[in-house]
Amino acid sequence: MSDKAHYNIQRKMIILLALITIFLFITRILVNIFDFPLVLDGSRDVDFKILLQGLKNGLANFYDPVIVPEGVPDWPPYYLYFWYFIFYPMGLIPFEVGVYVWDVLRLITSSYIVLRGYKIIKNRTNLKWFYFTMAVGFFIDGWYNNCNFLIVFFLFLSYTSLEKDKMWLSGIFFVLSTIKINSILYIPVLLIAKKIKVKDLIYYVLPFILLCLPYIIFPDYFLQMLYNWTNNTPGIQGLTFLDPIIWKAVQPSHLMFLGFMAIIIFESLEKYKKRDQIRNALVLILITFYIYISIVVMILPSIFNPI
Repeated sequence: MSDKAHYNIQRKMIILLALITIFLFITRILVNIFDFPLVLDGSRDVDFKILLQGLKNGLANFYDPVIVPEGVPDWPPYYLYFWYFIFYPMGLIPFEVGVYVWDVLRLITSSYIVLRGYKIIKNRTNLKWFYFTMAVGFFIDGWYNNCNFLIVFFLFLSYTSLEKDKMWLSGIFFVLSTIKINSILYIPVLLIAKKIKVKDLIYYVLPFILLCLPYIIFPDYFLQMLYNWTNNTPGIQGLTFLDPIIWKAVQPSHLMFLGFMAIIIFESLEKYKKRDQIRNALVLILITFYIYISIVVMILPSIFNPI
């Protein structure tokens, strides 16, 4: 792809992210002024509010239940403990200001990824798919004001460090992305894409083990986290007991970083003649899965068992 074509795609994508951010600003103001249905009013910035409530529990009680707004499923905290330190500065800022700071941070980090993405994503179709998943995830993440943008940012830095053969730095950025444990999927993705070998796992596993030492020192802390991961949340159900657990790992807002992992695999297919067919099949599977998991976990329970 020519530099001019890259520039045009980047510019349009950054403009789109900026417009989405402005839209999110406007909707927040409107929600604060007018009364909207609970599905809109209750969901706006809800994750940010819950994350702030978690800070109030303190580090020692990090996995204790938090008070959630009306109409929101009672999900207990399930991030890794070091999220407390990353998010702590937001607890020092008034909520009315913090939400906008978080929005701006999301826009800055996502724009950086857009600007740098073309250097590691060579195929134009793959780049467009990545930008598409970024845009969808960006909007959903921004509406709830979650932190998925930080995860894809850390994973992106890990991958670019890997491309520069800075293995330990790549491992450190990966560990930071494990705020949500589902980002650990990044490691098998690198192996599948043949970006690393089994012997290279030391650069990722060792920093992760060191970061998780508190769970070894305080096993009750670890067990509480495991309990929260498997918690059967009212309103979050499914056809099988695994569906609610899987939902925690693959919500639509997670497309921001799950899409990036998919693109790493797509880029590794360039040497295969049927790369386009394989990519299209994987995309179809991903779309079908999201339709299924959204219907059985969120839509049907909300219809037949409203909170």
